[in-house]
Amino acid sequence: MEFNYLPIREVFYGNGSIGNLESIISENGMKHPLVVASHSVSRTTFYQDLIDSMKTPFTEFAQITQHSPMEEIEHGVESMRNKNCDSIISIGGGSVIDASKVMRYYYNMEAVQVAIPTTLSAAEFSHIAGYTIGGEKMGIREKGITPQYVILDPAATAETPDILWKSTGIRSLDHALETIVTNNFSEPAVMFAMKAIEKLMTNLEKDNMDARLECQKGAWYSYFEVYDAPMGLSHNIGKIIGAKWGIPHGMTSCITLPAVMRYYARNNPQPLAAVSNQFGINGINQADQALRTADMVENFIRRMGLTRKLSDYDIKKEDLEYIVSKLKGNRDDLMPLIQSML
Repeated sequence: MEFNYLPIREVFYGNGSIGNLESIISENGMKHPLVVASHSVSRTTFYQDLIDSMKTPFTEFAQITQHSPMEEIEHGVESMRNKNCDSIISIGGGSVIDASKVMRYYYNMEAVQVAIPTTLSAAEFSHIAGYTIGGEKMGIREKGITPQYVILDPAATAETPDILWKSTGIRSLDHALETIVTNNFSEPAVMFAMKAIEKLMTNLEKDNMDARLECQKGAWYSYFEVYDAPMGLSHNIGKIIGAKWGIPHGMTSCITLPAVMRYYARNNPQPLAAVSNQFGINGINQADQALRTADMVENFIRRMGLTRKLSDYDIKKEDLEYIVSKLKGNRDDLMPLIQSML
């Protein structure tokens, strides 16, 4: 076994940690950053106060939309070239942070990226960047595109819509659970994933700054090492349906995670049984414990009003064959799984 650290230089976290941005800019000689955001984030008080306080010249690029369409990324790269930008400050959720990583990949891998997340997608801790071309999900897996600096300030999340905050929390819960279940990760990564589950399950339903910070830590712990293993089923299905039908990242996990957990409970119950022990869930055997863990997560999603089915996004029975065709594995095993999400 081996453990590969993500190439993140520093993570600043806690109330007021956004105050470290100016020192990051100064210490790295950032002369003209591109500030990347979505249109909705650019209208928040947090964003406006932040750019008003910046002493360094910068260019705004608040044009990133859901699932990071490639044409928007290309426009961002063009802005970097035209304005001679030497770095990126990403303020937003997974689409904004991933788009920024892809911009660096095509423009200058050495450019410093500071990620200031407003959701719980954990994209800021990932060496993978997703984007879309014509409704198809594409991706880059490259250690060097991981943002060098991350600032986890709960103030950045205060204006995030509640459904977006909580659904991306389920996305991070998905990261953590699939880290444990897929058996492709090191012992430290599994240990942190267990802690991520605890923090997210304990704090996601609360609404105060301390709980938000704990959720941010949970998202951080859910993705804790460089890996080359395939993503788990929940993420792979989410990638397909998100890009094709325009479903937000977090909501894809609300659709897929309970069903996939039951699939794992039947086929590989031991890891989920270990999770159940952490929450004092008893069962007659490992499979029963694993299924009870899936029930716990499904009830957690339901309590927050996030229960969704494929049909809620106009996905019909005749579309299921397309989803299965994009997955690796036995069709006879996968089709019942996808049907259970309809």
